[in-house]
Amino acid sequence: HIRREKATSNICTAQVLLAVIAAMYAIYHGPEGLAWIARNVHRRTSVLAAGLKQLGFAPLSKAFFDTVTVQAGAKRNEIIAHAAHEQINLRIEADTFSIALDETTTPATVEAVWRIFGGQLAYDDVAKDAPEALPTAFARKSDYLTHPVFHAHRSETELLRYMRKLSDRDLALDRAMIPLGSCTMKLNATTEMIPVTWPQFGALHPFAPREQAAGYHAMFDKLKGWLCDITGYDAISLQPNSGAQGEYAGLMAIRGYHIGRGEAHRNVCLIPSSAHGTNPATASMVGMSVTVVACDANGNVDVEDLRAKAKANADRLAAIMITYPSTHGVFEEHIREICDIVHAHGGQVYLDGANLNAQVGLSRPGDYGADVSHLNLHKTFCIPHGGGGPGV
Repeated sequence: HIRREKATSNICTAQVLLAVIAAMYAIYHGPEGLAWIARNVHRRTSVLAAGLKQLGFAPLSKAFFDTVTVQAGAKRNEIIAHAAHEQINLRIEADTFSIALDETTTPATVEAVWRIFGGQLAYDDVAKDAPEALPTAFARKSDYLTHPVFHAHRSETELLRYMRKLSDRDLALDRAMIPLGSCTMKLNATTEMIPVTWPQFGALHPFAPREQAAGYHAMFDKLKGWLCDITGYDAISLQPNSGAQGEYAGLMAIRGYHIGRGEAHRNVCLIPSSAHGTNPATASMVGMSVTVVACDANGNVDVEDLRAKAKANADRLAAIMITYPSTHGVFEEHIREICDIVHAHGGQVYLDGANLNAQVGLSRPGDYGADVSHLNLHKTFCIPHGGGGPGV
């Protein structure tokens, strides 16, 4: 927001909630606890590998931490069928299977994996002689998590009180309106927060087979249809995980459009001085040259300045990035004319969706001339700020 086109990153807010969860996990367990978890995970993986070797499926690597890979062999289809019966997903490649363990993996789960590969082994029996598989050269020698906060909260009650102490320093929706202008959520109602905790949403592995995610895909299709209706666009991508990624993806789409038309030389991006601060940073990241368009005292785009700069750069004009309504809270009265001017000079219109909340149900970007947008879900569609990923 401050350095604009000179910024080295276009990230405004990242998936902060996920970072906070990871931090609290480290605070609760501390360095000793994390090391204990890591040793347990590796020990279970070593025992799994030893059992697979007994069954004729020796790991392809002698050194590993939490994941082993074995040759599929002639029993590939049989193993896949057994895995489905045990309700365990393996990473299936053309010639190999990979199995990854974590702190939730139990000895019973390891025994189930052995059954998948045709063996009836007991965990304790195999564990007696299972060697470690992590070379000592990989062991960390330096200290880590040395700050006192990682050594002070070892019980649930202590951590709870620490989290409450931190939250008391924050101004959140449970206390007052949040005075951060456009760059914040509009509302996170309890009914929208509760589903985040449902295992049907949170427990599905991102690489799970498509047939195990039929509900998610039905939800994706319905959501994309709704978003197309709301925006007036032809298609929606749910892939970007943040507004920064959405901006980048949008400008890359515009760049690809020009390349596909044999006009790869188009690399000038017009950006009003009132635009969202990440816009010039994103344009620079995709290799575009930023030309700033003047605004009046009320934050409106100076249409004549836009017309002059679009004409001056007509041979190289790639796009305009405009925030509507602007970060000044202004609805550009000439938004259609602005879009028409850019189109007339060969450019595309990127409309920043940071403030889309103010126009939903009243206007649609696709109807007044915009070509591409990103939609900030935490600002308009009520997902947790910085934690609703991936994407929706």
